[in-house]
This record gives sequence, structure tokens and C-alpha cells, in this order.
Amino acid sequence: MPLAVIDHAQVTVLFRDHREAIIRYLLQRVRCPDTAQDLSQETYLRLLRQDALPHADNLTGYLYKTAERLAIDFLRYDLRVNSRTEELDDSLECPRVQPEALAIVRQQCEMLLDAIAALPSQCRHVFLLRKIDELSYADIARQLGISEKTVQRHLVKAMLHCHRRLESAV
Repeated sequence: MPLAVIDHAQVTVLFRDHREAIIRYLLQRVRCPDTAQDLSQETYLRLLRQDALPHADNLTGYLYKTAERLAIDFLRYDLRVNSRTEELDDSLECPRVQPEALAIVRQQCEMLLDAIAALPSQCRHVFLLRKIDELSYADIARQLGISEKTVQRHLVKAMLHCHRRLESAV
């Protein structure tokens, strides 16, 4: 199909004559008055940017076809954008530790450290060797020169002491 040269004055007259109808046409497609206005302006600009049009014999049809393609492009883009966004579920909790929970954990750690510090020396030493150094009862007994039964007693005493201190704070 041969291209016909069209000047800006013809495009301006064409758009002025069909502007309201184009906006109504676009409004039916996109269901938003502001978007319909924007797309009608983009239609006008697209025609102005072209030096020659393939459908010079039916400029009105070409105007509507351009508007329709812009509406389709907009709807496709809108669909892609909206399909990527999901509604947030208010029942979901943030995976990060919240400040209130962090403050509670810090307070509990301080109470636990105070409870460990208040233990008798050998009892504290056995507790730390087991819980921090992860030594077995036999290794602790050998290192401190005490029986495994004494290691068990010290651990039970330390655990009960720490548990009571934390319970009394609550």
C-alpha cells in the first residue's frame, strides 16, 4: 500500500473533529477517564510524529486503529503490573525479630547471665564446660578431677537455679 504524505494541519483537524469520540471509544476500553484522555493525546502525538501514513484514504479509521492499539498496549501493561502485585496477608508476621521481642530476649539473656554469675564457682564451671564448650560428662569429670555423678549434680543444680531465676522474673 503506498504511503501518503500528511501534514500536521490535517492531523490537527482530524483530531479536533474526532477527539470526543476517540475519548469515549477509549473510555469503553480502559474504563478510566484520565487514562482515556492520556491515550487520546498519545494517539494525536503518534499521528503527528509520522510524515506519511499508510491509510491516507481512511484517516479516521487509522486514527481509531492507533487509539485501539494504544489501549491494548496499556491494558497488557496494566495486566502485567497488576499480576505481579499480590494483596498482603495481614496475618503474616515479619520474619525479622521485632523490636519488642528483641528487647524481651535481651532482658532474658541478662537475667540468665546474672543467674549464671550467681552460681557457686565449681557449679558455674561445670555448667559452662557443658553448655558452652559442649564437653561430655566424662571429659568434664576428668578435667576437674571429680566424678561424673558430681558433674550431673552440678548441672542439675545450675539448670534449676537458672530456671527459677527466669521464672521469678515473669
